[in-house]
Amino acid sequence: MASFLTSNPSGTREGWPSADELRFRGHRGGEIRLHRGMVRLSLSPTDVAHAIVLAVGLTLLWIECLPITSRFWFNLFKYWIAPLNMEGTISMLPQHWLRGVDLSLPFVNVQAGAITPLVWLVTSVVTIGAFAFTYFLGEEYAPWIYVIRALVFIQASALVYFAVASARFPHDVPTYTTGMLSFGIILVGMIPTVLAFTYYLFDFPLWKKLALTALLMGHLTLFFPLQYILHAYILHNSILFMPLLYFAFGPFLDVLIFVCLYSWGMSWKARVPDLP
Repeated sequence: MASFLTSNPSGTREGWPSADELRFRGHRGGEIRLHRGMVRLSLSPTDVAHAIVLAVGLTLLWIECLPITSRFWFNLFKYWIAPLNMEGTISMLPQHWLRGVDLSLPFVNVQAGAITPLVWLVTSVVTIGAFAFTYFLGEEYAPWIYVIRALVFIQASALVYFAVASARFPHDVPTYTTGMLSFGIILVGMIPTVLAFTYYLFDFPLWKKLALTALLMGHLTLFFPLQYILHAYILHNSILFMPLLYFAFGPFLDVLIFVCLYSWGMSWKARVPDLP
């Protein structure tokens, strides 16, 4: 507002901004500009056509590639089971989701490890120690404090549950890995549709839309089998860590990867520069 008084020293209202213009002024008189994401969102016919064609075409392509993907995951599981010294076999479990889709998912046929008193005690000490450690961190580490305490809460809940009701725990390693890989198939298959309502509508070149889609789908396709063979290895040693793996390092982590890569893609240069 001081800038307006300076430009109008007579103190009259002549030359002052209108009420509509004031809506876009900050408390110091500066201009509030549109977010660059909103500036880029033009919804041109070309971008809408790209969104429809890419969503439908890439989803159908993913469905056609499911047999190849499942076989690739099976080979990765088979490769890692020996170095990890997991005494079990890798099998393919047929899935019946869509008519005409030949899909089988690999699973590790191993038993979950028992929760021995030593494992429970050591885990309890580490969990309490991690919680106590957060009180020695400064305020600048507040995000890490929240993350550590969230992990502590999940693991502490598991410790209490397995101490009083471990015999009623309904999950095993084969069911867990198969369920998580099923989630992976669905998540990767949904990526083109999700991007069709978000990224594809922005003013990015077609090759960048394809590049981000390939990056997301390719990265998660490689990540899922490695992620869950590691989960199977940990659970083969002790079932105590299944809740922590599921809630913190399972689907949540997969969605977080999607968000991170999507955010990076949104920082790429558009076809036209940002408006001033």
